[in-house]
Amino acid sequence: MPPAADPTERFERILAETQGQVRAYIAGMGVPVAEVDDVAQEVYLDFWRQPERMPAGVAPLQWLRGVARNCCYEHFRRRAPRSAHLVRIAELLDVAAEPPSAVDQDQRLAALRHCLSRLDSAQRDLLDAYYRDGRGIAELAADSRRSADAVHMVLVRLRGALRRCIGDRPGTPS
Repeated sequence: MPPAADPTERFERILAETQGQVRAYIAGMGVPVAEVDDVAQEVYLDFWRQPERMPAGVAPLQWLRGVARNCCYEHFRRRAPRSAHLVRIAELLDVAAEPPSAVDQDQRLAALRHCLSRLDSAQRDLLDAYYRDGRGIAELAADSRRSADAVHMVLVRLRGALRRCIGDRPGTPS
């Protein structure tokens, strides 16, 4: 990718090319959907402030994913200082060094849709409330008259079930 003469043009081009994938990566790290844009903004602010930190020869998306990973960790630390388990979960989810191809993403998305369809409506509603609506565990616990630990455990088990289901689907890239 040839360097743009104007740093602003270069930034805008890289932003346009990568923002969807960076946001998806951030959501995949476990950041609630309602907070993904805030974390993405931090990623691109870091890039805007110090574009020279990106090593020559490294694809912008690969470098921005590393910045996003660090911003996610910092987000978890700020949001829940005593919840080191969120950082650990994010580390475990960040197993792929290379971003998946568009075909791989489409296959994973199809597998996820299939696996979600196998859940009962209460399980899907809980996942929607947490990830799509950005509702916190304490709020979900109060609404369901369960403890926060119980809701957290249900979410952990649902994520594990979805991960196993997706991995068991033929043709789904690992």
